[in-house]
Order: sequence, then C-alpha cells, then structure tokens
Amino acid sequence: MQRMPIITMDAATPYERGVQYGEQAKEQIDIALSYYKRKFSKKFRWKEIVDFAERFDDVTQKFSADAMNEIRGIADGSGHDVREIMTINARYELSQFDWQHECTTGVFIDNKEHNKFIFKNCDLAKEVKNHLVILHIIRPDGLRALGVAEAGQLVRDGFNNFGIALVNSALRSGMDYSGIAVPGTVIRKKIWESKSFAEACNIQRNCFRTVSTNMLIASTEGIAVDFECYPGGEDEVLPKNKIIATGNRFTIKPSRNRAIDPAIDRGIQLRNLLENQDNNINLEVLMNILKNHEGYPESICRHADEIGHTTVYSIIINLTDCKVYICFGNPCSNAYEEYVL
Repeated sequence: MQRMPIITMDAATPYERGVQYGEQAKEQIDIALSYYKRKFSKKFRWKEIVDFAERFDDVTQKFSADAMNEIRGIADGSGHDVREIMTINARYELSQFDWQHECTTGVFIDNKEHNKFIFKNCDLAKEVKNHLVILHIIRPDGLRALGVAEAGQLVRDGFNNFGIALVNSALRSGMDYSGIAVPGTVIRKKIWESKSFAEACNIQRNCFRTVSTNMLIASTEGIAVDFECYPGGEDEVLPKNKIIATGNRFTIKPSRNRAIDPAIDRGIQLRNLLENQDNNINLEVLMNILKNHEGYPESICRHADEIGHTTVYSIIINLTDCKVYICFGNPCSNAYEEYVL
C-alpha cells in the first residue's frame, strides 16, 4: 500500500517547526517545485513567477506573522528560496485561471444519532500524488493537528484537537482577477489551528480575496458551515437535511459561476447519494459513496482524463470519535488508513 510521508513538527516556534517541515519533506518539496516549474512554463518564465510570488509576503506577514515565519523555516529547512515556497503556497492564486474542476466536499451532521462527518475527494493533476504529505503538528501550547498538503504548503485539509475541521475546494466567478491577497493556504492554516468554531468562522469571514474558493468548516460540537467565497464577500451555506454537499459551483447565487460547467454536478450527485441512505450514514457508507463513478471520468471518484486530473487523495474526518481516515489515490482502488491526533 502506498502512503504519504508523515511530517512531524513539534518545535517551540513557527520558524523552527517550518525548518523541521522543510528538512523532513525536502525530497517532496523538490518534486513539487519541479512540477510547478513545468506547469507555469507554458505561459511564464520561472523568475516571473517567483518574483510575483514574493509580493504575497507582506500581506501574509500582516495576516499571520506565524505563517510567514513558518514559510521562511520551510525554505531554510529544504534549502530553497522563500519565494519558491511562497509559490507553492500561492499556487491557487497563481494558477486558478488555468481552471480545473477540483474536489468534491461534504458534511453529514446527525447529532441525535451521534453521526458527524466532514469529507472530501481531492481532485488535482495526477502528478500531484508525487508530492503529497501528511502534516502532524504538536505545539507546546497543547494544540495538536493533522492535515494533508502538497509538500511545502502550510495545509490543504485538516483537523485539530479543539474539534475544528476544514476541507476546501475550487470555485470560479466572473469577479476573479490577478492580484495580491492573503493566499488561501495561509487562511486555511489559521483556521486549522483555531480553538473554537466561532474563531474559525470569523477568520474566514470578510477576507480580502482576488479569487473565489469554497471553504467547508465543521466542529465536533455538531455544527458546520460552508463558505462560498468570492472577491468582495462570501455566502454561507448551512446543513439542509443534515447535509452540505459541494462540487465546484456557487449554489446560493449560481449567477456567480463564471462559466457553465459541462461536467456532472457532483454536489447534487453527492447530496442525492447521501439522502438515499435514509440517514443511515456511517464510515463504511461514506467510503463507498466516495468511490462513486457516475459521470466517469469526472465522477466523485475521478479518474485521469485528457487533462490528467484525478482523485489524488480522499479524507474522512469522524467528528464523533475524532479520527481521520485518509486514502492515497482513488478510493475505488486504495484503502483508507486511520490516523489519530
């Protein structure tokens, strides 16, 4: 069974934890940077990209000095330029205009039956599998957190011992533009380390953005909200019939969608699959739903098409027993592994 390497960070300061990250994930960060050099070379010289990425430093520093210090540590630990590590962290802001249909996310909250889950199939270019890592943070102040990221990124999806979980996915609106704002990975990092649901949501609210994104946040308290974010604001989606289901589309105001998506609406499909279970949702049921191939290859369990996008990992967070289940690659052909904080 293939596994993602686990990167453990337990040093006292953000910079030192970044150094630990960079040293342990140096091989994967090298691979990630080679991938992005190839990706961006279709339109830009690498120097243009890293020079532009450097412009994200100041907004990151103002938003979270800890995040900026960790990025500096990752750079020093891996032997790379800070601008290159920022490129990996701002990859969505830099590459979002090369639009792909990335990820299916969902929540099922049944407090009466004590079934509470947040989950995601992450769909990215198939080459991204080569540089994925699991991050495990153990901070001196008592915070413990587990998440998945592209090597060098602060986090993509994760869960912490204060009961806060987040998963994200891509959106595209007609308001998106090329500019400088706090990178999504930096916002997610701060949410990932939040100590309450209210704190996590307040971090997400009213952020200045240049591109759209979807952020789904849930808590072990049995509450959840999905933020459909765009430049200028965000719409909040609460569970309906215990479910939130998303698939790269604005749902509160569909007119925000930049273009008609010809692919299957995986958000509607996911909701239908969940509702068809008559509330009998458990870990095994979710694992099977995340293997679904309706609309293949652009299905919930996505397989490489001519562009090369595929499900590179699947994650299920059981908010009742505080366990994380991660599958490396397509869940239809790979097993989930259990992780605890």
